[in-house]
Amino acid sequence: MKKFIFLLMASLLITPAIASDWSMFKKDALHSGFTTDAVNPPLTVAWTFDLGYDSDSSPVIVNDVLYVGSNYGIHAIDAKTGRELWRTHTNGFVKSAPTVADGVLYAGADDNRFYAMDINDGTLKWIYKNATNGYTSSPIVVNNLAYEGSKGGSFYAFDVRNGEISWQVLTGKVIESSPAMGDGIIVFGTNGGLIIAIDPATRKEKWRYDTGVSDILSSPLIAEGSVFVGSNDGNVYALETANGTLKWKYSIGSNVQSSPSYKDGTIFIGSRDSNLYAIDAGTGNLKWKVQTSGYVDSSPAISNDIVYFGSRNNFLYGLDVNTGKLLFRNSTGQKDKDYISSPAISGNMLYAVTNSGIVYAYSGVAAQATQATPATTPTVKETTVTPMLSPTVTPTATKKTPGFEYPAVMLLIAVLIRKRFN
Repeated sequence: MKKFIFLLMASLLITPAIASDWSMFKKDALHSGFTTDAVNPPLTVAWTFDLGYDSDSSPVIVNDVLYVGSNYGIHAIDAKTGRELWRTHTNGFVKSAPTVADGVLYAGADDNRFYAMDINDGTLKWIYKNATNGYTSSPIVVNNLAYEGSKGGSFYAFDVRNGEISWQVLTGKVIESSPAMGDGIIVFGTNGGLIIAIDPATRKEKWRYDTGVSDILSSPLIAEGSVFVGSNDGNVYALETANGTLKWKYSIGSNVQSSPSYKDGTIFIGSRDSNLYAIDAGTGNLKWKVQTSGYVDSSPAISNDIVYFGSRNNFLYGLDVNTGKLLFRNSTGQKDKDYISSPAISGNMLYAVTNSGIVYAYSGVAAQATQATPATTPTVKETTVTPMLSPTVTPTATKKTPGFEYPAVMLLIAVLIRKRFN
């Protein structure tokens, strides 16, 4: 009996932590881009897979299956092995990250169609075909409604049960910014410089903020009662969620197409000036910035105290969230299209997809790489600023996952039980 209990505790000790899903663009409806799942450097390439098609999509991971769009359609890949499970053809390029909810995948394409597919085999459940233009933003799904903006200027709320429009708002502007939802609003940007918030209860526009004529391709983040979003006018904006009042504006001076992520009072966002910025969410003051040698359109993914992102110089980076110190970098290829979109994290794995269609799976645990691209070292200019510590704020709608404390607790239990029976 003693031996049985000890072996049981030992088996629990080596059981891997449960991986939380990254089921939509930027992890959750707030677009926090944050997870407690630990992916600690040094990372190794666990596997790669060639889609055979170009991709602008960012990956999502649900129940150890990775889903990503391409100019073929949607691909489902075993997230542990890299084996393709199925692919479904669409009539247009799926440029945005799909969203998975309750066993169904939702994605828009540039063929003017919005698709719902069964995640088990990719069979179509329904298609909405009546949009006047295509989709390049990623949907969110809440309470049986799929929210999605189109380049035709309509913002849709689809009934996920049948694909019919529950309601829509006509903005008169091209929408390429993905919606975020929280604090009683759904918010997104438009071409032509508008940030629009809709009240989902009344189905009407609650407020709008006009940034000028420049397009907003960045997707909003909701945190600390604020909406944070970048603009092609070279600024990052912080607005009150309640009424759209400007709290602060940080001037970068170059297009900001990256979407911000959030952790503990700091937002992280890239720019076409080749920098990743860490900005105080409350004040808009710069904490630090780190320069790469390529555009940073990639939206950051944060694992505990490490922020990961890609650059157009074909490298994936990992930085310390507090100081900007370079902790990891890896080449994703040598060709023009070998830069990644926005990475995603699930379990102890980080996933990224290049514009050329190569899917990378990185593990924080040593693993033998297959088809890995040899890494070279770029010139990286680092600017480090000692941060002002901010109060800890835990993003809502982020699923907590057992971390390193789990093995330690189980080991202690095992030791105590063994002493008890000796």
